[in-house]
Amino acid sequence: MGERPSQLTRATVPRGPGRLPFLLAALALQFAPLLPSALLAQDPDSAAVQEPDTVGLGAQAPEDSVQVIADSLIVPAFPLFPDPAERRPGVVAQWDMPNLLATGALDFAELLELTPLLDPLRSGFLEGPQAAVFAGGGPASLRYDIDGFEVAPLTGGPLDLHLIPLVEDQQIRMIREPGGYRAAAHTYRRDRPEPYSRIEGGSGDQGTNLLRAFLSTGAFGLPFGFGFDQIDTQGNPETGSMRRQFLWASVAGELPGHLWGQVEYRNTNAGRDSFPNPRRIDWIFRLRRPFGDGWHTDLVAGTSTVEKEPLPEPGPDTTEVPTLKATARQVALRGARTSEHWNAYVSLRAWDGENVPIFTPEATVEVELGPASVYLNGSYAKWEDFTAAGLYGALQFDLPLGVQLFAEGEEGDRGLFGGEPIKRQQYTRWTAGLEVPIWGVSVGGRAGRWRVTPSAALGPPVDSINFLPGGTVGVVEAWVSGPILTLFGGTVEAGARLQAHEAGEFLYWPENDWRMEGLYHLLALQDQLEVWLKGIYAVRGPMRIAATDPGQGVTLRTPNLYWGIAELVVRVKDVHIYFNYEYFDAPLGAEDLPGRGFPETRTHFGLKWEFWN
Repeated sequence: MGERPSQLTRATVPRGPGRLPFLLAALALQFAPLLPSALLAQDPDSAAVQEPDTVGLGAQAPEDSVQVIADSLIVPAFPLFPDPAERRPGVVAQWDMPNLLATGALDFAELLELTPLLDPLRSGFLEGPQAAVFAGGGPASLRYDIDGFEVAPLTGGPLDLHLIPLVEDQQIRMIREPGGYRAAAHTYRRDRPEPYSRIEGGSGDQGTNLLRAFLSTGAFGLPFGFGFDQIDTQGNPETGSMRRQFLWASVAGELPGHLWGQVEYRNTNAGRDSFPNPRRIDWIFRLRRPFGDGWHTDLVAGTSTVEKEPLPEPGPDTTEVPTLKATARQVALRGARTSEHWNAYVSLRAWDGENVPIFTPEATVEVELGPASVYLNGSYAKWEDFTAAGLYGALQFDLPLGVQLFAEGEEGDRGLFGGEPIKRQQYTRWTAGLEVPIWGVSVGGRAGRWRVTPSAALGPPVDSINFLPGGTVGVVEAWVSGPILTLFGGTVEAGARLQAHEAGEFLYWPENDWRMEGLYHLLALQDQLEVWLKGIYAVRGPMRIAATDPGQGVTLRTPNLYWGIAELVVRVKDVHIYFNYEYFDAPLGAEDLPGRGFPETRTHFGLKWEFWN
């Protein structure tokens, strides 16, 4: 397989103690009068939550339609277009609705932060942008799309993961593609006839507060959804405060000829003291037609507008800096064929706008041949000045006694911000390894060579530093994980993971990374009580980062970063209570971006409450 993260790994979100006892007591007093009657009103429908499957287990095929009742009318739900859904090579992590409810992640950045697929670049945490970079791959190493609509950054640099919400998502998959990953998300679709709503509230260190609401119901006989997500924090003195608001709405309807239409609206607004204040609006239109026997087609079109209001320039010069604004339109025609032993997906996407390619076709094939599984993904991009293409392939053999052999390879190039030929980035990668079950514990490893030229930075104004040529380095990874004992009716799992890289002329490329993980999971009282207690301790080795002070040279080499997290989640029927704690040990001032240091501790906690009908 392409990536082999531990099954123990899951998304969590951090903060640190301080006024925790007072706030916990206040929160309990606020909800205590409502809790008994609310719990009695809830049906015992919450299923046991499994940890996100990241190592090759089967996933259910998507349904074409689901019957729901709204306003006394039977209304089919908007059909689901399939993404690579099987636990075959290429799909490396997945979070379904139960997993998203069982984590305290505040946004997409914190969902990925603890997943050992990408190395997060932290900048002020909530109060500043955060990126995830794949092996020196730069800003194009992670794409994000919502049901076929790509959320491109448009203004250069990587996606700001703190601005991507979770309120409307029902499922997110991490899919390997040439040069990086694609995070494919699907919005919520009810699987029960009653209207559904969810309320989330939380608080934490640095004045962090969360208010989140979601509604899925029927309006005028049509499936309708609404979401609101607000996170604000006072932040650190160096970075200042941040308030992010997100509004989401969607309405769908069945058209003649078994055709479906959907309109989706997304509005993101973030006010920050130390960073440009971005505002983004996306309008998305979908036409979808599922056929029998696993055939799917759809047309996705939309427009995106991004504005970044700059910060005032320091000093006596009061010259007004203009707001950075970019607009892009996209239309994608997609087709899919799913069956028991093979799946195929094709996407033809055209763009019109700034800092986007002109045309980007893509194809994916999954084939299962007895004990062998094959995954192939190819992409092509036509820019104004040049073209870029890439191919990724993975192979997995399931042998007797549970042994798995796997290998992967990729080759290609791509254009970075601005589409200038001099900023083309070339990459090559191959790895091979195996995983063996020993007394119920999975032990595995892989090794290979990775090449990235040139080494990509974050931009803007540019996304590639031409005098850092990159190069080829060796990589070795090893892991072990599995259940170790039963305690008080629950299961205790433990694991460890090591990743070692040769030092190279790469930016944002940790030379080594290792972590120890633990999980206690209890399911009791006829599935109405569920407890997760998770912990991670990790060490991220030195890495090169871009220097901002000319006196420091071109790059800086960071010291080791020692960090750990603990997360407790308790589900009582349809109520989730979570508590997250994160600790950083950076005595030498470790930082991913100069001037953006880490807090020593962070804590946050809150409630998630589901309502039916």
